[in-house]
Amino acid sequence: MLPTVALTRYALERLLPLCRDRFADAGQGGFHERLDAAEQPLPMGYKRSMVQARQLYVLAHAALAGERSGQTAAERGYDFLVRHFWDARHGGWFFKAQPDGQPLDGSKDFYGHAFVLFGLAYAHAAFAAPKAISLAQETWGLMRDRLAMPALADGGWGGLAEGAAADWALNGALRRQNPHMHLLEALLALHEFTGDETWLTEAGIVVGLFRSRFYDATTRTLGEFFTQDWRPDPATGHIVEPGHHFEWAWLLDRYVRQGGDATVLRLADALFDKAVAHGFLADGGIMDQMDPQGAPLLRTRRIWPVAEAIKAALAQARRHSGTPAGDDAAALAERLAGHLNAVFLDPANGRWIETQDETGAPTMRDLPGSTPYHLFLAAMEAAGGVAGRLPSSGDLSIIRP
Repeated sequence: MLPTVALTRYALERLLPLCRDRFADAGQGGFHERLDAAEQPLPMGYKRSMVQARQLYVLAHAALAGERSGQTAAERGYDFLVRHFWDARHGGWFFKAQPDGQPLDGSKDFYGHAFVLFGLAYAHAAFAAPKAISLAQETWGLMRDRLAMPALADGGWGGLAEGAAADWALNGALRRQNPHMHLLEALLALHEFTGDETWLTEAGIVVGLFRSRFYDATTRTLGEFFTQDWRPDPATGHIVEPGHHFEWAWLLDRYVRQGGDATVLRLADALFDKAVAHGFLADGGIMDQMDPQGAPLLRTRRIWPVAEAIKAALAQARRHSGTPAGDDAAALAERLAGHLNAVFLDPANGRWIETQDETGAPTMRDLPGSTPYHLFLAAMEAAGGVAGRLPSSGDLSIIRP
């Protein structure tokens, strides 16, 4: 069995039931923040909107792909998110709620809002969730208005602030590319599932900021941390994360496939090639951090960069099909899926290893509720790659025994 096929089977036969039956909180609603190694909820004392939206995504995408066993849990999760996290006074979404849904932290987090948009898109597509698109439109309008930062010197869009207080007073935190990346992902999902070209236009604005501020053409790297005026942060501006290189490479490919400016594909290639050339460790793992020249900064490993690398390799293989580069990317996707299956995943029960130290030894066996999003999306991309079509086609017979 191809490793990518094994990954998709793991996602549908093991990970999906874990999200449906263990992460879903049947007693209080929504989804648990984290499980222990025995799949029991950990008493974190809160639920984050980001985790609620990511878990909603997993169950909704499964339903879209034809596996609807988790749809009821998805619908309940959507109801919990809308009922308990929407700020009826100021608009937007609370950062945290208590486990029973009572407000806990009303601050407005850019990263969290991006994932709420993403979850709303999939809830709309999977089960026509009431008001999902109108909520997405209202949410994005608030984000563009209340988190807006000054325009660039050339008049270009200046991006959004990291977050704000409950009343949308900006917090002045260090700026990052990461929430903008996930905003792009959400805007593309909204475009895909509504057909409204406005979402693609907005996605193009985010891509413009990537071109002008995040991407360094000299080193072919992606900056992570910035000052308020988009200069590399003096203390952390040298950090490069190979996992985000892969994530952006996949997103830029998706942007073009949905009708965006194809000239960004050369940047997708550059990000992918840089991460492949410098981001891997000798045992096949992906380092957490390197510098712009490719020298290792942090040799610890996490599970999500491997999932993102699989997505990026599949995109490269599809785009460069019939060429040596395409063949290499296809082989890399299988090698990465094999590494993920063998090193991080437990095919018997759906559990996974979240982090490893520099030697590859596990350092965390708890199961964060944020991680299935990475694994499931990679698996669905693998299903689409194997079948030669997008995974939302609804026919997953290719991965059945």
